[in-house]
Amino acid sequence: MDIYELIKNRVSIRAYKTDSVPLETVKRIVQAAGMAPSWGNKQCWRFVIVDSHVVKNIMGQASGQPNIAKACEEAPYVIALCANAKESGVKNGMEYYLFDSALAMQNLVLAAQAEGLSTCIIGWFDEKAVRGVLNVPDGFKVVAYTPLGYSNEEVLPRKRKKLEETVFRNHWGKTCE
Repeated sequence: MDIYELIKNRVSIRAYKTDSVPLETVKRIVQAAGMAPSWGNKQCWRFVIVDSHVVKNIMGQASGQPNIAKACEEAPYVIALCANAKESGVKNGMEYYLFDSALAMQNLVLAAQAEGLSTCIIGWFDEKAVRGVLNVPDGFKVVAYTPLGYSNEEVLPRKRKKLEETVFRNHWGKTCE
């Protein structure tokens, strides 16, 4: 599948089969995530591959959302993306660890899609609970996590805004025609 098809077909999945996924496949996906560009090539991210049922359940509960809790429980893995905020840059008040982390997570979900696996980026959660269960050291933030496994739900096409609503040429509001 080419990159455009991967991007077009990737959707967030909230129900997973319990079928196992080879650890080598997961490591390949995480390696692809780590190939993302980063501010000053600092690569401030760290990944935690979670397959412990206890830890996955705590992470799921930390989301505060029953469907996400169930997804974390069912999926064979949950991948946490952590970042060292001080290892990345700050310019004009913008902390680049967030941008760098987003690029790495995008690589991760697209690599998973290429492997026939599904994901759902979780960005709202009780960070203290997740930090604790993962034993994340001081100086690092838990930025996001995702269940990783085979979808157990019907995948419907995503509704997207029309190009002319989101892309302009030379000036805001001027269509790209």
